[in-house]
Amino acid sequence: MLKFLLGLLKFLGGLVLALVIVVATYLFWWSGSSHDPINVRPASAFASPGGPVLIFGGTRGTGLEIARQLRERGESVTVAVRATSNTTELAKLGVNTVIADALDPVTVNAALASGSYAAVISTLGTTRGEQAKRPDYVGNRNVIDAAKAAGVKRFVFITVIGTGNSYEAAPRMSRRFLKDVIALKDQAEQHLRSSGLDYTIIRPGGLGDVPATGTAILADDPQAFSYIGRADLAALTVQALGDPSTIGKTYNAYDPSRKTMARMFF
Repeated sequence: MLKFLLGLLKFLGGLVLALVIVVATYLFWWSGSSHDPINVRPASAFASPGGPVLIFGGTRGTGLEIARQLRERGESVTVAVRATSNTTELAKLGVNTVIADALDPVTVNAALASGSYAAVISTLGTTRGEQAKRPDYVGNRNVIDAAKAAGVKRFVFITVIGTGNSYEAAPRMSRRFLKDVIALKDQAEQHLRSSGLDYTIIRPGGLGDVPATGTAILADDPQAFSYIGRADLAALTVQALGDPSTIGKTYNAYDPSRKTMARMFF
């Protein structure tokens, strides 16, 4: 019996070691890409959009960071929120709010009609819930249509690497886990391109609440992939917002300091 138990422990130890090796390999290699981006967009100074900016998805995450950075530059910012949203952080930033549910076109149209906005930014998306209740396509479609109806020309849209021609750039595990999200965001991208709006689409890879590196760039290269901090993504979004050369472009957000998932932890 003792011999059997020792053998079992040895076998289980081998399995654990193998699992550790697989996880480590994924974190340090398989989760990233060896592709070096081409068509890198040079960094530019911030240029004001010339009027108030309306953000959908601005109560937390990347959207909140975009609002923060715009306010630091003295821009007028309004965030569309649900009636039940926590707006404490927005109030601290001096951000205006307007009630709207992205899945309800009536409230979205009312939000766009509530002010003369120079630009709209959408970071709407989720990995949870039924497809019909996700804002990744339906919500963003409503916002795009309302912006066009209200006469807003400038639209910046944050999606994800894996949509459209960037599908192969996303790690295989990400493509599987985010399959539904990627499909919905791809539809939203196509809808925006056909809308006639002055759009810029920015596709990040893996996102995290990690310190900014200041090394992130935008690449007109669908094969570019890396992980990126929300603060760095927000900075790229703010830069692109006021730069007319980004109109009609779809960029992959790339941070050479975070090529693999492991770089999101240390």
